[in-house]
Amino acid sequence: MRNTKAIRELRIALYVFCLLTPSSGWADSWAGARPFQVFSDSGKYFARFVPGESIGDTVGFAGARKGKYANALLYTLQADRSYKLQHEITLQNPVAPVDALVSDQGYFITFDNWHNLGYGKVAAIYGPAGKLIRGFELTDLYPGQMSERISHSVSSRHWRCQPIHFVEPKEQKSDYVAEALGGYFVFTLATGEMAYKPGARKECIAPQGPISQTRIGR
Repeated sequence: MRNTKAIRELRIALYVFCLLTPSSGWADSWAGARPFQVFSDSGKYFARFVPGESIGDTVGFAGARKGKYANALLYTLQADRSYKLQHEITLQNPVAPVDALVSDQGYFITFDNWHNLGYGKVAAIYGPAGKLIRGFELTDLYPGQMSERISHSVSSRHWRCQPIHFVEPKEQKSDYVAEALGGYFVFTLATGEMAYKPGARKECIAPQGPISQTRIGR
């Protein structure tokens, strides 16, 4: 009888908890971060991105474990068609970037953070020497208070649209990134410069993100 009463009380407590907990308080659901690689168009370079362990540095996981950040292994094609590791680079991402683009000159740019689209360093440019050139947070990209207009969910701010590509496919000196308010950004790889161009485009194809999410706002 005591066990039956205890189980009944536990069920009631859980029911009340579910009723009183706002639905917007549940976190977005993401698949676990996994290694991935991105090749340059010619295959001269590729970067392998290895997840980090610093979940406590992501939004929504305060108090969780902190550790090493994600890293990138930058390889170059050799004369015998093998690849040689050139640099191991610690990234700006606590766990992993969501997207990346690698140029035929060995520059690469990463976008967003696992579980946290739009938070932390939403874009970061690295050079062929294995050094960070520049990182950007969302407020670095948008003038004034424009970033506050971005649609958001529990763990992410959905600022970016697909696809991402080079402005000049042959030279590959700068990257084009469409954004959710209708405009676009151009990132210059060698210098780390960024230019924002407002626009009126309506369509926005979302990048890879959570398996499921609770949207808030727009």
